[in-house]
Amino acid sequence: LLAEGHMEECDRSIDEYLAYAHDLPIPSMIRRDEELREMAGMFKDRIERWCVERMGLPEGEAYRLYKSHGTALRGLLAEGHMEECDRSIDEYLAYAHDLPIPSMIRRDEELREMIRRMDPSVPRYVFTASVRHHAERCLRALGVDDLFDGIIDVWDCNLATKHSAEAFEAAMRIAGVDDPESCVFLDDSVTNICAAREIGWRSVLVGRVGWDCGKVIGTEHAEHEIDRIHDMPSVLPELFNH
Repeated sequence: LLAEGHMEECDRSIDEYLAYAHDLPIPSMIRRDEELREMAGMFKDRIERWCVERMGLPEGEAYRLYKSHGTALRGLLAEGHMEECDRSIDEYLAYAHDLPIPSMIRRDEELREMIRRMDPSVPRYVFTASVRHHAERCLRALGVDDLFDGIIDVWDCNLATKHSAEAFEAAMRIAGVDDPESCVFLDDSVTNICAAREIGWRSVLVGRVGWDCGKVIGTEHAEHEIDRIHDMPSVLPELFNH
């Protein structure tokens, strides 16, 4: 702006610009990030405990399986640690997702209002690597459970992860979509964003700091990168009613 003459190079103009750009709801952003980190941490701990106590695997193996296969469950199955039957998988998923959601996630009126402003002709789905029941509990806690057309969970994708084209193809079948370019995918995983783009989906990276590494993340495969889901209207205004 300064170099190309769009802004006067004086302290007042610069201060006004910086004040406007940084006028963010910092306390609510930090609180929401803390809630998500707490839940992710508890989820990771329960998976770790299952692998160590039930499977007899060494500590840290659950995380290695997750990094190698997209989810620890896929790793347990692929490497022969768990029997590939519905009963074993259901027990694992029930244990891993047994979290006190109501005490961990607060109602988000800002998120609800944003979703309500979306064009009603655009179908909205929650596409999750977890189980439907867990997603439903999270959506109820956030106060947005009535604003989606459906949930596409790990069973719907035949246990495929969002690291693979198989999961995205399953999601399109369920949503009744033929054109990948008509799909917009919001996710906090760079790997998932890359997989979505490879199949042709438009994608938005949500969160520019990795929850599991604490480092700045980014990818050229994302059409946009935003700090939080609430920023969606600023990068995809065409999906909202004004």
